Amino acid sequence: MKRYTKILVLLFVIAGLLIMADNSWAQQKFSFSIATGGTGGVWYPLGGAIGGIISKKVPNTDATSEATTAAIDNMKLLAAGRAGMAFAYDYHVVWANEGKLTLVAKKQLPFRVVMGFYEQPLHIVTKEGTNIKSILDLKGKRVSTGAPNSGTEEQADYVLKALGIDWNKDIKREKLSATESVAAMKDGKIEAFFWSGAVPTSSIIDLASTPGLKMVLIPVSGKEADMIFKANPGVFHKTKFKKGCYSSVDKDIDAIAITAVLVAMDNFPEDTMYKIVKEIFANTSDIIPVWKGAKDLTPKSAVSQLTPDAFKYIHKGALKFYKEKGVIK
Repeated sequence: MKRYTKILVLLFVIAGLLIMADNSWAQQKFSFSIATGGTGGVWYPLGGAIGGIISKKVPNTDATSEATTAAIDNMKLLAAGRAGMAFAYDYHVVWANEGKLTLVAKKQLPFRVVMGFYEQPLHIVTKEGTNIKSILDLKGKRVSTGAPNSGTEEQADYVLKALGIDWNKDIKREKLSATESVAAMKDGKIEAFFWSGAVPTSSIIDLASTPGLKMVLIPVSGKEADMIFKANPGVFHKTKFKKGCYSSVDKDIDAIAITAVLVAMDNFPEDTMYKIVKEIFANTSDIIPVWKGAKDLTPKSAVSQLTPDAFKYIHKGALKFYKEKGVIK
């Protein structure tokens, strides 16, 4: 009888320990980083604001913003499991899943769109006095094509190749981030630079407000635009820099753009993703201080900005939320 009692007590102890272990595991935080971009761009502070919402509002979940060289680097970090979410472009998700994004290794788990954020114009920046009026005028000039492996560098490559410009032969190429490009232009070290980023971008605001320097945005229109679209189907769409978007912009300027999205891998927990998306839209006021466009961010806009190809790769947790809101049937 005593032996039976001892066994029974032992079983209760084991059961108790298992319950405690299970509860302890349940209380452990799910922590991950959000791969963003350079500190002078929009993605880094935007990732910080989103990470703050997640950490404060989603139970047992902690997210932090990680500075990177942006889009392509971000896709690599996601694929390697070194980031839980990342900013990229909608065509990146499509191309990666279709095996066309050669810089990202093919993985069993596909990339998924969490939400579309905004149209991201390609800034091709110069200053008054350089005699640069079009992209073709960049030939022979000192030009930054963006940080290595960034979305800016990728898009600069697409644009220049489409117009027959070899960045190794036809321009004096630099590989600088937005912040570095602005500093180099102020110092007279470069005459133009590419930057793919939301409007307004803090570093471009800084350049446009520099005393004694008038920033100029090079237009992309007409035959040049047609050649770019033909060479890069599904990447760019037409847009405009609106008058007043930067202090030196005194009229609308034709431009090209892509769509910035938040991305995760397919194995990101569905229930956690649902809660994250729900809280982001419930707390857009926390994002407005770092990105004014958040005032117009809605479930409908997050979905409607996606291309048809990107639309089919929405994460299941996010999809559940959008269906609840009636923006996806």
